Amino acid sequence: MNRIFLSGRVRAKPEVMYTLKGERVIQFPLKVEEGGLDIKVVYVDREGLKDIEEMAGKQAMVVGSLLKISSEANKGQVKVKANQIIWMEE
Repeated sequence: MNRIFLSGRVRAKPEVMYTLKGERVIQFPLKVEEGGLDIKVVYVDREGLKDIEEMAGKQAMVVGSLLKISSEANKGQVKVKANQIIWMEE
């Protein structure tokens, strides 16, 4: 079972891309304080998230799975494919 729950702060303005099928994909770095981890989160936006521009700096819980990174340039980086994003109150 590959299931992970992480909470942290969105460190930068998310990048928005589109697949060939027209699905909106959002990527953003999540800073997890415990362990000082910077994790790249990839989320296929099926919910139609609004206010993407305002995500930077907000606390979030990410539910998803770990992704294998095969690129030598990204060696040592942790990447998560998010199934759900839960915004935390400050």
